[in-house]
Amino acid sequence: MLRALLFMSALLVAADAAAQQPSGTTAPPRIVVFEATSNAVRPGDSVGLRWDCAVTGKVRLDPGGMVMEAKGQATVKPSATTIYTLTEAKPGGAMLGRVEVRIEPYAPYGEPAKVCAFEASTHAVLPGEPVVLHWTCTGTAKVKLEPGGMELDGQSEITVTPLETTRYTITASNFSGGASRTVEVQVLKSPVGQPARVCAFTAEQSAIRPGDPVELRWECVGDSKVRLEPGGLELDGKDHITVQPSETTVYTLSAMNILGGSSRSLEIRVIPGLPERVASVPEAAKSAESAIIPESQQINDQSAKAVIESPKRVSEKAKPTAASAALITGAAVANETSSHPVSRTAPADAMKTTAFREANLPLAIALSEAQRAAAPPERWTVRLVVSGSIGGLKLLAKHGGKDAEDLMVLPFIRKDGIRWWQACYGAFPSKTAALHAYAKLPEALRKALSTPLPLHLDRLPGDLPKAIEPEA
Repeated sequence: MLRALLFMSALLVAADAAAQQPSGTTAPPRIVVFEATSNAVRPGDSVGLRWDCAVTGKVRLDPGGMVMEAKGQATVKPSATTIYTLTEAKPGGAMLGRVEVRIEPYAPYGEPAKVCAFEASTHAVLPGEPVVLHWTCTGTAKVKLEPGGMELDGQSEITVTPLETTRYTITASNFSGGASRTVEVQVLKSPVGQPARVCAFTAEQSAIRPGDPVELRWECVGDSKVRLEPGGLELDGKDHITVQPSETTVYTLSAMNILGGSSRSLEIRVIPGLPERVASVPEAAKSAESAIIPESQQINDQSAKAVIESPKRVSEKAKPTAASAALITGAAVANETSSHPVSRTAPADAMKTTAFREANLPLAIALSEAQRAAAPPERWTVRLVVSGSIGGLKLLAKHGGKDAEDLMVLPFIRKDGIRWWQACYGAFPSKTAALHAYAKLPEALRKALSTPLPLHLDRLPGDLPKAIEPEA
């Protein structure tokens, strides 16, 4: 009898607690454990992270934006005191936990201005691979980077893409004096021939919207230890991982064993305002070559000459053709009776012109690269200008008028790795057609820019070099 009374009392208490629980609420995510094997390590030492989260779906480990399983472990090698955090891997995901791993601090700041540290993310790269230069200076200093004479007040790092071996010098100065440091980045003519080397390191997309995931894949040879930065994650020699960077990030994969090693880098650009279709163009462009119009329909030099003698621009309101879906399918189809520079979609046109007007260089380049990728091969374009000033984009919008929609702003990489941009007009079947179209551009635009230079659209000066395949 007594047991029955106690049992009934427990049921009443549980029912009362359930009645007091607000309707429609869910318990916040709960972490079971997130810990490091050690919270204080010497420089260069590795430390293990272990977690077990009571959440549905995956979690994100920062720094590095690594998307991981809800229960797992990782080995990291921090180069400075680092706070590692776990959050739910979804937009606005809840914070699940944090762990601090301490390293001996840098030397204390002092006067006069001096460069405490100047480092490169890697000291040996293939031509055109990105390198992050990072520095720490003391005092209220003016920072200058050579070559290029760039003044970098308020910055602590910059990404360069050298095409030849380059020595970079950072100088910090103030009224009391200054100092400088130098770092050299070697550009290899062929992949590193050591037993441990990175043969491939690729990303499914190079330009994404904020919050989008992107998959990195790699393959290394040799019995090596593989490390991914940022984050210092130690991984297998042939694998893949999904990252979710919150800002433009250069990822560097290093392979090392007792005989030596190598590394490769790639840049993932995070661009606010990038439309979903443009972000997916690199995948669509892979099939562009097979989707281009049949050979019997392509414009040859003779048909192009006929077009020049009787030019006619395609109306934006004309009946839709396969060309009007170029950005969606990744294949630009030429119209036999038109000299229209490039097939696009109206929303992308308007967004690109707005990017020019607002001097939004990252968005202008991403949209223009998509437009270039959608063009058929062996097209001709007219390069109008090479510039290092983003203010020049406003000039394109001001003087270009409706023709600004056909302008492409593409990267121009100098040999010392400093990034400029080049403005090109259209994609035409022949050099003659390109020059004829240029002559019809607004006079104000032609006067404001350089002498036109007809070039092949798929191999412009200032392009990054083609990837060099490693020896077997």
